[in-house]
Amino acid sequence: MSTDSTERTPVLDFNPLFGPDREDPSELYRAARRLGPVMSPTLGAYLVARYEDLRTVLADPETYSSAMALPRFSMNPPEVTEVLRQGGVEETLAVVNADGAEHEHQRRFFDSGLPATRIRALVPAMHDRANRLIDEFGTGTIDLVTDYAGPFVQFVINSIIGFPEADSEQVQSWTDDVATVFNILGPLQDRVEAAGRLGDYTHYIQSHIDDRRAHPKNDLISDLVHGPDGEPPLSDAHIHNFVRAGARLAGYDTTRDTISAAALMVLTNPHAADRVRADLPGSIPKLVEETLRREAPHRGLFRVATREVVLGGVELPPGSLMLLLFGSGNRDETAFSEPEVFDMDRTNVRKHLAFGKGKHVCPGAPLARTEIRIALETLFRRIPSLTLAEGYRPVYAASYFFRSLEAVPVTR
Repeated sequence: MSTDSTERTPVLDFNPLFGPDREDPSELYRAARRLGPVMSPTLGAYLVARYEDLRTVLADPETYSSAMALPRFSMNPPEVTEVLRQGGVEETLAVVNADGAEHEHQRRFFDSGLPATRIRALVPAMHDRANRLIDEFGTGTIDLVTDYAGPFVQFVINSIIGFPEADSEQVQSWTDDVATVFNILGPLQDRVEAAGRLGDYTHYIQSHIDDRRAHPKNDLISDLVHGPDGEPPLSDAHIHNFVRAGARLAGYDTTRDTISAAALMVLTNPHAADRVRADLPGSIPKLVEETLRREAPHRGLFRVATREVVLGGVELPPGSLMLLLFGSGNRDETAFSEPEVFDMDRTNVRKHLAFGKGKHVCPGAPLARTEIRIALETLFRRIPSLTLAEGYRPVYAASYFFRSLEAVPVTR
């Protein structure tokens, strides 16, 4: 931590693309909580790390706008935006970036596309897919990220959206490209190359939109095209945003990462392992919630101050950009006792912020919880002797969106 000599503003830099914040940001989180909202020069944003400050921001969308919640394609340099333009990749205001009436309008579409009935109807297929993936495990080392959590979540989210299973590998490749273009701290050449492939993804999504307009099906794309009764229709460009970012990107990474992180918690925590193996499926919901608290899969979202405001004792001028560090709030000792301890019996665990709170709470949370529960329950029921590969050390992806384990190698 340092202090800017001109502004006398506390500075605490945060760049999760590099160590030590990439591997373990807990020390930075503690420092940020001590300071209150503090400027990160790399991000050009105040870090909001205290639980109560985060709750304050999430509860007041008029003061803290979501307009910059996620970076936009248009925030990239001209080398990237020109490639996107040539590929016909449009960008509209996404639901996560919308405020007020626009957010409420878009949210009604998203909520109508993820009803509890659709999730329940997919549960048998989730069980079947989890079992089939385990049947395909070899006799050697298995990577729970690439061999299990990843393909399981791909299957579920593609089924919800309405993408054919045969296209799963290609859709995932495009989804990775979307994440690359969003990652404004990433290498420029990587973003240029990823942008060049998104034109094909745009044509692909448009073909599904056109098909569902003429031939509706029981899937998210159809619901976005036709909308809930009485709602003005969404533009095709809005539907593209919903599908490629709101559903496919956010719905994949966070769920895959929680499955992987929960499995790792069990395999490195003897008490958790004993609980899970002694009580299936009863222990799984507690395992899921405590993993979401301690290993929040989404690092955080941005907000912009719409007026001068005091947050956590710090004066923020209008236009101040803030990064909401949900992972830090979930480890705030004023909200959770012994927050670094993995405690499956934590009584207030559902206070965690892994899915946000308030009007912008994640609309996919019920689906994600169902996926995570089924994946973990099936895995530990089928292979109770699962063991981490010898010498394994966790490595996390270079991303300031997601806290993603690159691999979890295990043996039977």
